[in-house]
Amino acid sequence: MSRPGLVLERLSLRLGAFRLRALELAVESSEILVLLGPNGAGKSVTLETIAGFHPLEAGRIRLGGRDITDLPPERRHVGLLFQNFALFPHLTAAGNVALALRAARGAVPAPRITDLLGRFGIDHLAGRFPDSLSPGEKQRVALARALAGRPELFLFDEPFSALDAPTRSVLREALKTFLREAGVPALFVTHDLVEALALADRLALLRDGAIVQSGNAGAVYRAPADRFAAGLLGVENILDARLVGQEGARWRVAIGACVLDVAADTAPPPSVGALCLRAEDVALVPDDGNVASNRLAARITAIVDAGALMKISLDCGFPLIAVVTRREAEKRRLAPGLQLVAAIEPRALRLVV
Repeated sequence: MSRPGLVLERLSLRLGAFRLRALELAVESSEILVLLGPNGAGKSVTLETIAGFHPLEAGRIRLGGRDITDLPPERRHVGLLFQNFALFPHLTAAGNVALALRAARGAVPAPRITDLLGRFGIDHLAGRFPDSLSPGEKQRVALARALAGRPELFLFDEPFSALDAPTRSVLREALKTFLREAGVPALFVTHDLVEALALADRLALLRDGAIVQSGNAGAVYRAPADRFAAGLLGVENILDARLVGQEGARWRVAIGACVLDVAADTAPPPSVGALCLRAEDVALVPDDGNVASNRLAARITAIVDAGALMKISLDCGFPLIAVVTRREAEKRRLAPGLQLVAAIEPRALRLVV
């Protein structure tokens, strides 16, 4: 593994009632790490601390081999994009970008300004002042300016919050491409799980100033560490459960009076508290008398239109959520009151505390 571009070593600080608690992370060059967590978890404070705005009580920050813990913000070579844009009102869009270029290089190459604005589809706004721009346009200018200085580390605090969904999708791809080309590590804060998964090489889940789980984005998504992580990662079915035994390569887990088989690839947690199951892993099948494991008699209680997908609420003796495509729902004439079977693969279930 190559040397990380950014290393956080047990960062601790106190801001009023909030504490950052021995936070440790490493981000390699060209890697995007997304911090995901609820309001008040410490995501923005973490970025601000790395940028040098809050003194540490303990811990070290290393960037590209340099110890930057005690350096002032202007000497850290870190680019931080705030939620509130922070554009200079007396400068045009091009002027805001040019200022960052001057600070970084001492010169203003015009083609570079045009290229940066063009990446975010706003080169035609180069001569406009911030007060004549929409919130989304201001956010794009702020993004272009953040990238203009070519810092050693990029920090993004929900930079797409002011944009509509289609524009966010386009700009995410533009930003990801730029960061790959720049070969610079980046930390990205968001509340949006879709955005996190679209951008992240790795995910770090934050709660009350501490990392509760981190790792490859796909691995974290598939295997939440606990009930909190499962909720944060959008798992629709988090069911109170208890471990009742083992048969061969499967754990036997009870949800009320129902017992399900769970693949026993790893040891269960010391204290099983819940069973996690994503809605897309619930298959709705006809009742054909098949007695294979994890086939539950179910009744549809509600259907919610979610666009391309339909969210199906089921009563299996306990509530369960499934999703199907609109085409499948229409073809099978799914409707509240319909009786069917919910089939669940043992490998789709995960035990958590």
